[in-house]
Amino acid sequence: MSENSNKATPKKIKDISPFDVLTSLEVKFKHPLKDVHTATLPIAGCAWVDTDDGVLLIDTLLNVPAAKKVFKKIDGMIKYIIYTHGHNDHVGGAEAFIADQPEIIANKYLPDRLDKYKMLAPHRARILAQQFNIPEIKSTRKYIYPTKTFLGEMTISLGDKTFELHTARAETDDACWIYVPELNAVFIGDLMIGYFPNIGNPWKPTRFALDWINALEEIRTIEPNYVFCSGAAVIYRGKRVLKALDANIEVIRSMHDQVVKYINQDMHISEMIHAVKIPDHLKKSPYLKLAYSRPEFFVYNVYRWYHGYFDHNPAHLLPRPEREVCAEIFELIGDSNKIINRAKQLLNQGQAQLGLQVLDLLIQSDPENIEARKLRIELLKDLGNRDYCLMSRNAWFHFINKDKDFIQTKIKKKSI
Repeated sequence: MSENSNKATPKKIKDISPFDVLTSLEVKFKHPLKDVHTATLPIAGCAWVDTDDGVLLIDTLLNVPAAKKVFKKIDGMIKYIIYTHGHNDHVGGAEAFIADQPEIIANKYLPDRLDKYKMLAPHRARILAQQFNIPEIKSTRKYIYPTKTFLGEMTISLGDKTFELHTARAETDDACWIYVPELNAVFIGDLMIGYFPNIGNPWKPTRFALDWINALEEIRTIEPNYVFCSGAAVIYRGKRVLKALDANIEVIRSMHDQVVKYINQDMHISEMIHAVKIPDHLKKSPYLKLAYSRPEFFVYNVYRWYHGYFDHNPAHLLPRPEREVCAEIFELIGDSNKIINRAKQLLNQGQAQLGLQVLDLLIQSDPENIEARKLRIELLKDLGNRDYCLMSRNAWFHFINKDKDFIQTKIKKKSI
């Protein structure tokens, strides 16, 4: 997804899969080594391996229209599909490949994920809209469940190739990576993505930092010559393989251990996200660019894994609704202009985040305040225009568009 698309105003679209907005984008094909092919979209990828007895497909892109383009390129019968995990951009296109009636293999826990997606469909539409700044739309996605699941290790022989499958807990609890010894190549899904590891997503369940390290270290012991990651959209070869693995392993371990240290010191999470740092010598690593996720998300994620919701402040153990508390504080202040003026001062001082939190007191207690909504747009623009992270930048612009829609609706009502 391009930077420009992050700022586009969402259009109202109904009854399509959220990611079908990307259908018109070109699928790019590569043939990086003998018998291996890849197909990629901006936020998804898949790979297939030719053997002398058919094809094994790894992941399926994110929607059926894109996957159909891949199906036309595959020369041979698809005998197996392997899901590296259950995120939509890896399983969403499976329906396009089932005509050959392949065996579909996945981690034992992947069907649970698909069940959860269906159970929480309205919630998922909401969080996908925020994370990717796309319309909040009803999904009609048809999930294709695996025909066989496993935990631990599993080996498939197909023609002249061997596929060694390994389950893991990392970005998800249903991960699976594949080693092909004849190619000395591993296909690891999103265990690496070519950027700072996606260990932490504000909208998604907890991810597994220590288990993630273990999986990467196991892959490293193989010393593969090729690593296909980020759904096969990113390929590392030769010496870059170990460099990429080492950088990811070290940054995860270092930041994980910092979080553990600060939890034991009883540091508050709002302080911890600023205290935990990427090691200096890794900050400019080409394998850890801060383009998709961000360190603060990592910290929240590891914290949530080890720490309950209670932050040891008795006021937060059984809190009253946020709007109720904000209304009480606003009554003490008694002047909306004081809050707005202070938020403006903070914006002008380069403290947009603090200004946003101060202004929230007024918006929570008086959601209809148009002046406050307009100021929040300016604060969010400041944050979004300076943000390097795709997920948080999308969120800022999503809520800008929500506030613009709210203001426009109020203006129309007044004019009637």
